Amino acid sequence: MLSRSIISRSVKVNKGMLSCRFYTDGSVGSQRPIGSNDSFTKREKFNEDYYVKQHEKEQLKQLREQLKEQRAKLDNLESKIDKLTE
Repeated sequence: MLSRSIISRSVKVNKGMLSCRFYTDGSVGSQRPIGSNDSFTKREKFNEDYYVKQHEKEQLKQLREQLKEQRAKLDNLESKIDKLTE
């Protein structure tokens, strides 16, 4: 027995038929109450947090590399300025 009811409609379009299905909320895929602490919700939150943390770590690594490159360029320019002023 299905836990969801299915509504099917057909609509006539210029060059054929278009069929759509609409699903009502049932036990599968329904909204969970706020503060739900089942294992799926905890695992999903952990996975999302892990992804965000890894993404931020990757961004920080790239920024540090860019900063290192800019410092090297700045040091190079300062040494050129020092040579010109001597």
